[in-house]
Amino acid sequence: MSEGSPSLKLALALLLCAFRASAAEIHAVWDHKGTGLYPGDWPRTIRLLQASRVTDLFVNVGGVDFAHYASAYLPKTRARSLYGDQLAACVGAARGTGVRVHAWFICFNATRAGTPELETFRKRGWRLRDAKKGGLTTYLDPSNPEVRAYVLRAVGELARYPVSGVHLDFVRWGDAAAKPSNATSVIAQFVAEARRRVKRPKWLTAAVYGKHPNCVASVGQDWPRWIDMDLVDYVVPMNYTSSTAKFCELLSLQRSPRFRAKRTIVGIGVTANESRLDARQVVRQIGLARQCGFAGQALFDLDETLEKAILPVLRNGVWQARGQAP
Repeated sequence: MSEGSPSLKLALALLLCAFRASAAEIHAVWDHKGTGLYPGDWPRTIRLLQASRVTDLFVNVGGVDFAHYASAYLPKTRARSLYGDQLAACVGAARGTGVRVHAWFICFNATRAGTPELETFRKRGWRLRDAKKGGLTTYLDPSNPEVRAYVLRAVGELARYPVSGVHLDFVRWGDAAAKPSNATSVIAQFVAEARRRVKRPKWLTAAVYGKHPNCVASVGQDWPRWIDMDLVDYVVPMNYTSSTAKFCELLSLQRSPRFRAKRTIVGIGVTANESRLDARQVVRQIGLARQCGFAGQALFDLDETLEKAILPVLRNGVWQARGQAP
């Protein structure tokens, strides 16, 4: 093997990452489908995650327009009809494995809604309008007390499960949606209300836009304030990019002050719309995040690429087992 060979360079990168790892580092994965890698067989998925040194799983079990779990009012999905309550099944499979399960909920965007659900939201006056085009968007209005109560009811349902936490997504206005001058305060108040429903020691975490302070003006999402107010346990900025320079730019915005970095899990877009990363790129981004002192990393998304191309590399030195010396 020559000194400059790709395999040797990857091996050196793995070794470097391993020695910089902390025993308390968070290794998280997002599961967007919400049914695991093998629908109907959560134990198999959890076994793979455990073997891959995954510490935390954000499993997408609900949103304003769907529920993979036994919700009292959200529309039941086909997956729930076929395989049962997916949150209960996931939590049951993870019990005793060391993999913490977090119920991921999509708060203010009807991402999976069909025409009937969108029409219901329209009739209730809940949908936001596009600021430029004027038409209705799929986003619901966070400033509407009925909308917030609707979302918070689901947060309360999820918090009653034996989960390690609740993970909020789309905690913001839509990029193109019209929003009021107090948009940031409205979102912060919602997060505070969610915190009251997700009582510690359960975590309240949130997926956020990585480019701060731009996201304050664009979508009303002032997530450093949530940390400062102790409303969330961790934020997970979605630093989805294949550009090393862009990734480093985002990290530089997020690393200071240090106490915020310790409550930040860096989101890495392995198979996101914005980026497609190979194992080498994932290892590099993990190493860069470690250098900045963040709490850990979260990989998007739990799919075949992650299963076959990324996790086998990470479990061989990059991601270590709990308690394993760095």
